[in-house]
Amino acid sequence: MYSFFGEVIEISTIKDVALLAGVSPATVSRVITQKGNIASETKARVLSAMEQIQYVPVHSQANDKSGTIGFSIARDPKDMLDNVFFSNVLCGISDAVKKFGYNVQFSLYYNIEELIEKSIDLFKKKQVNGFVFTSIFSSDKDLLLKSMQESHVPFVMIGSSLNQNVFSVHNDNIRDSYMATKYLLDKGYRKILFLTPDLKQDFTYDRIHGYQRAIEESEETDFTNIIYCDNEELDITKALDKAIEEEVSFDAIITMEPIASLITLKYCQNKKMRVPEDVGILTFNNVTYLDKVAPSITGLNLNPSALGTEAVQLLSELMDSKPPAWVHKSVTLPSEIIERQSTNRSTVSLI
Repeated sequence: MYSFFGEVIEISTIKDVALLAGVSPATVSRVITQKGNIASETKARVLSAMEQIQYVPVHSQANDKSGTIGFSIARDPKDMLDNVFFSNVLCGISDAVKKFGYNVQFSLYYNIEELIEKSIDLFKKKQVNGFVFTSIFSSDKDLLLKSMQESHVPFVMIGSSLNQNVFSVHNDNIRDSYMATKYLLDKGYRKILFLTPDLKQDFTYDRIHGYQRAIEESEETDFTNIIYCDNEELDITKALDKAIEEEVSFDAIITMEPIASLITLKYCQNKKMRVPEDVGILTFNNVTYLDKVAPSITGLNLNPSALGTEAVQLLSELMDSKPPAWVHKSVTLPSEIIERQSTNRSTVSLI
């Protein structure tokens, strides 16, 4: 039972039909779209299950919809196009839409107002059936959610949605940052710098919290130092120069993006700091090229492709409900540390 603008309604999905009929969701889809050879007995079970739970298919051929999912981001395009994380999310979305028979439309907007206006317009013109949104600034989320829900536009958020009534798929950024910091502590690092851009997005707050919690629980150190700077080489160089000038000693650095870890590695090498002996380096958003530098850089794998795949799965469920079910439903994906040379320092030598 779901609450929809104050009215309590019951939402059925294609999975519910499949479970009741004892078949796969794909079989239910073929019955609805009248594609493929389905045994008459199986077809009868599916149709009976649909009737029992009052399932109304909204994406059958008769609906004459475009079968297109929009993947939309409201950020400066130059910040996104070189970001491997988002390209991997898009790959996951692209793989998933094939299974559902959809197309995918990728759009970059300069601001949230433009994203909202264009998304609602595309939906009303039946050019797009639903949307996956990501990289939305914290200050923009309330406006986005309200606008989409008032216009009955199905959408899924990639990223934390806190307590809003929204379908979302995300990483546990507190857990991941705690895990990364604890990993470095277990490796013998004691003065860990946390290098991050500004606080415009929720995940930044969460990662800082995870970092701080790991330090607070440590019996070996109470050192914390959060440095805010952009992922440009000049900004990172200035930030680390300032730390050294202020006599802030450090033996490890966590960065938020792979490109920042490469810049950090270059900085340490220019300063004759040995990695990993003098300074360990770990980054969020593991990418394959981190294995191509020397020393190779340890990365936290956030499974971005799986984020895209799960987002499409959630959106399919949402689009199969009529009206869209504005409830809180989230999927949290696991993460893992891919250990490489930049943190592979023996803890025995530190005793």
